[in-house]
Amino acid sequence: MKELAFPERFGHMEKVDNLVTGWDTVKLAIRPECRDDRSIDKAKTAIEAGLNDAAINYIWNVAMFDLHKKIIVYGVDYFSSAINWEGKPLKTMEDLREVKDHQLISGAFALGIIPTEAHFFLQQCREIRNNFSTAHSPLGDIDRLETFNFIKNCIKYVLTFDLPAPGLQIKDLVESLTLERLESVDELQAIIESQSTKVHGPILHNLFSNFIKQDCDPKLKHNIRLLAPYLWDIVSEEVKSNIAAKFASLRDIKGKDAANEALEFLKTVNGVEYIPESFKEIIFKKHAQFLIDAHNGRDNFYNEPGYARDLASLGKNVPLSAIYTYVKAILLSYIGNGYGNARAAQEYNTQMISDLSQTGVRTLFSLLSSDFDVIRELTNSLCAQRLYGVMDLIKDKTMLPKQKDLFDFITTNKPAKVQGLFNNLYWKLVK
Repeated sequence: MKELAFPERFGHMEKVDNLVTGWDTVKLAIRPECRDDRSIDKAKTAIEAGLNDAAINYIWNVAMFDLHKKIIVYGVDYFSSAINWEGKPLKTMEDLREVKDHQLISGAFALGIIPTEAHFFLQQCREIRNNFSTAHSPLGDIDRLETFNFIKNCIKYVLTFDLPAPGLQIKDLVESLTLERLESVDELQAIIESQSTKVHGPILHNLFSNFIKQDCDPKLKHNIRLLAPYLWDIVSEEVKSNIAAKFASLRDIKGKDAANEALEFLKTVNGVEYIPESFKEIIFKKHAQFLIDAHNGRDNFYNEPGYARDLASLGKNVPLSAIYTYVKAILLSYIGNGYGNARAAQEYNTQMISDLSQTGVRTLFSLLSSDFDVIRELTNSLCAQRLYGVMDLIKDKTMLPKQKDLFDFITTNKPAKVQGLFNNLYWKLVK
């Protein structure tokens, strides 16, 4: 894995061994325009008073606000698409307050604003903040060493870094596609290739949204027909499934005309195979996402059972375009986190895993091999132990050779070795 390069200012953190007497040195590791934030000084005051739970909340708020700024600079349109946002349109810093912290971190990572290492440790910090700060009723006290590590990681992975360079702005791209009918989009393809691969999906989502508008400029529609097939070929299966799911909901939300335009778009990119036989995939995806959000949110052990029950009530015939989100939701809820899992949800999760189709089983192994959120949870020893239960539920299912190899490795080795596999896999994925 490529070593993460830090700004020279971060070297100041190496000189700190006491958060109180060394606080001015801590501040020198922070980007200059962030050092005077009142919450940073409040954190010092809290530490001096022994209120470590308050200190980490102050620092966390500063870090998340800084991610807001970085997302605005990079391009909030990309961010909306990266997290599949379906709420009020995100345009301003104030709008971003509606986004949950886990979505903020995952979206910033998806766009390449923060690296994988940052994604890992910031999600860990988020769990500490949710469970041991004054933001919510804490599970217990947090000591000075943990407080120091928490503050160090917020600075190390967010506050020490400068604002990112703006990404290829979707607005500018759409405007350029509206100017004239193009014979070729080779130049635009070269520009897109020079961007992070993380932005390909958001660009395609935006072109799809413009294409289905009834007042879409004819020149823009023509040029989208040229560019969209290229993007379709390079985006992930999840992006393709998300666009297919949006098609399924358009008839009820925007009417027959919008649905027809969406179908035309999918024909253009040779994506008709992703359209499900019925329109129920949007329901599956929405309920599955509710369960994922509950798993990552506050009081998850209390909230997950209801969402798991609702998801199970939809039946076992899961549409293809929803299978990824569906399996991810029940797998995350089953393995839980480092503090346990939602016991009352396991009746439903067990049934849904047992009922997985062959496609569902393939998706499960795909998640175990390539999904950052799932693999990250499995770097925890308790989550890795719960994976044995998942394997027991699918032991009689048909598996491909590589899937059977992974199944055999998990079921024949001790938890420490299984945990080690996912620790290694997490870092190998970023090479």
